[in-house]
Amino acid sequence: MTQQLTDMSWALRDLTESIQEIRFALVASSDGTAITAHGTDRDTADRFAAVVAGLQSLAQPVAQQFPQERGQLRLAMIEVDGGHLFVVRAGTETYLGVMAEEGLDQGLLGHKMRTTARQMGDHLGTTPRQDEHSG
Repeated sequence: MTQQLTDMSWALRDLTESIQEIRFALVASSDGTAITAHGTDRDTADRFAAVVAGLQSLAQPVAQQFPQERGQLRLAMIEVDGGHLFVVRAGTETYLGVMAEEGLDQGLLGHKMRTTARQMGDHLGTTPRQDEHSG
């Protein structure tokens, strides 16, 4: 993890502390790597980074149905008994994921996530992992 990406933890901390129902937040690359997280352990962050990457991948065919637009994920949500997982695009090949409990104001969370993603903006650009066997 580079220092620049580690420094983005302030944004995740601010987000998680702004809404009581947020359990944790993380930034994941499109290949499922946890870049940084706040409010959870490394194993959980790694597991949910893979979920975030999978969810954004599943959303792409939907976005491509609107060819007049850029075809980018804005917000995806999974609702289960007890809570929600929200995902927004945070940068190039980078996504912000938030796990939250039931009872939160979903509109407020969506707004705060987009604001946080904009604040992180240019600091969050990743490229897909290269094959370990390539030079």
